[in-house]
Amino acid sequence: MMNDVKMAVCLMAVLCGTVFANSSPTVTQVVASVRADGSGIVDIYYTLSDADNDRCTVNIAVSDDGGSSWNVTISPSAFSGDLTNVYPGNRHIIWNSKADLPGVFGSNYRVKVIADDSMVWVYINDPGVSGHESFNGYMSKYETTNAQYCQFLSAALASGDIIVGANNIIYGANGSNNGIDFIGEVYFNTYAADSDSQITYNGGTFSVRSCDGYDMSNHPVVEVSWYGATAFCNYYGYRLPTEWEWQAVADYDGSYTYGCGTSIDHSKANYDYDDPLGLSSCGPRTTPVNYYSSYGYGMCDMAGNVQEWTDSYIYHEGYYVLRGGCWYFGANNCSVSYQNAANSDFPYYFFGFRVVLDLN
Repeated sequence: MMNDVKMAVCLMAVLCGTVFANSSPTVTQVVASVRADGSGIVDIYYTLSDADNDRCTVNIAVSDDGGSSWNVTISPSAFSGDLTNVYPGNRHIIWNSKADLPGVFGSNYRVKVIADDSMVWVYINDPGVSGHESFNGYMSKYETTNAQYCQFLSAALASGDIIVGANNIIYGANGSNNGIDFIGEVYFNTYAADSDSQITYNGGTFSVRSCDGYDMSNHPVVEVSWYGATAFCNYYGYRLPTEWEWQAVADYDGSYTYGCGTSIDHSKANYDYDDPLGLSSCGPRTTPVNYYSSYGYGMCDMAGNVQEWTDSYIYHEGYYVLRGGCWYFGANNCSVSYQNAANSDFPYYFFGFRVVLDLN
């Protein structure tokens, strides 16, 4: 396909909505061309704009029918360049199409550049908790939302990286992104599998439900296992924080008892079954991720809302630490030093996560 230098690669600009930012990013001036050296390398140039100057995540879609559909299966590992943590400006992506789609030729292929700023990053350089590792990188300001996880499930289903099993339970599969998933492991319970989940699956489509009149898109995802959280990270080039990186950020300069400061109350965090929205027909009494003020480095919900998976195991590998307390637990469980732990294949109605992006 892309090693045919006569094939046409289109210019395609896409505007992608955002959950958190005040304005959506735009992509313009897309130019893509195949190198004439027979390497099959495609150079994709584009201009990214965002009124809020947010860093964006960029994805590529490919069509083999002139843009009528965008169903060509591609591998993220075949792409390099300005894809994650991208500032607005003139940018460049390289696609090794010959390795990605060997032996495929054609002249009706198109590429689409999609920018998303829904993952809001905070840069943090913290010396860490005494005796443990420091943290220097980007951490997501908010817990991962139902909307973000729903988007992941849709993409991973299309690429074959998940399968939908009995009762609409989501499992890892060996799709186009080989090596990043956990084949056969439980990732996630949809609403059909557990009514505490806020994501439904019907007719091949994932969607976020409403509850008691509230759109749950901007609430933190629950019913996700450590495998499911890690697969989300791997799909987009993120990772989970270690428990000590998490605590380094949560305790700010070392003075915080809770992720919301030296004290906690219901004006600062969602905990102790407070149910501030009155979600009488919902299992998880979560709040939107930007419902409370930010604290410390500018982080939200480091105390309460959902417990967050980390990449640290306790007792033995496969039993991972969760931090931060949740809407269900009391104040003591929301302290920056409190540890909970669960098996990596166990999704639960107050388990969620936030992500880290390394500097490199």
